[in-house]
Amino acid sequence: MHREVSALISLIEDPDEEIYTQVKKELHRYGDALIPQLEFYWEANSLGPLFNRRVEQLIQELHYGGIYRRLREWKESNQDLLEGLLILNRYHYSTESEEELKHRVLKIRQDIWLELNDFLTALEAVNVFNTVLFKIYGFQGVHHHSHGHLTLSDLLNTKLGEPLIIGALYSWIAESLDIQLPAINMPGYCILAYQEVDLDGQPEILFYVNPHESGQVMCLEDLESMLKDLQYPYDIRFFQSCSRVEWMARLINAFINEAMAKQDKDKVQELRALQSLMLE
Repeated sequence: MHREVSALISLIEDPDEEIYTQVKKELHRYGDALIPQLEFYWEANSLGPLFNRRVEQLIQELHYGGIYRRLREWKESNQDLLEGLLILNRYHYSTESEEELKHRVLKIRQDIWLELNDFLTALEAVNVFNTVLFKIYGFQGVHHHSHGHLTLSDLLNTKLGEPLIIGALYSWIAESLDIQLPAINMPGYCILAYQEVDLDGQPEILFYVNPHESGQVMCLEDLESMLKDLQYPYDIRFFQSCSRVEWMARLINAFINEAMAKQDKDKVQELRALQSLMLE
């Protein structure tokens, strides 16, 4: 296989567009696993500008194709939210180590787990989360739209995060510790609903948490007041749980808005395709 791939790569700079189109089609069959080999040839920089330009384009196409495939598999297999965040992080930072990011998240989870016990009330458990995340680790919500605070890497490296990403970290850690804190569909925010099972075996919301405001605890009246401030009409759907797929769609929409602000039409097109995949 290695010999076959090398032969195809050597044809990338063929000036005949039909030949190049066929070569590219064959190389696409190998998927994003081919990227390291293409990068090796590109870094050698010995086959001319046409070769380098086509290789750069091919790497971008294979990278995006890999992201699309992984995101589709994530959706179909109902994997957890952290895996989805890692896939979107790879879209923006192709060389970032996913294992390293996961290790850092698991370290935060461990620090929270060490402070929890079965005798804590729901409010006390949330206080543990807030102390570790916002006082010890120093995470903060970005209080104005700012580029570069939407991915897991952004959050872990800068300690600053937009509502959806900082809420995702909070919610995933809670779920991994058997604490139910799913997001609700509140527009413009990422509000989590602290749930426990009632005597009939049904989930009951005890209160709400706003991770973007350092884990502020809220009641239903607080959320209704927020909707009024945002000039949204009351809609029961705003208080219903947001699924992982819906969460990813909302996060991708934030990426689209950022790409549009940067007038990056190619990225907008790619992201819209990823969003459509989530909304299918």
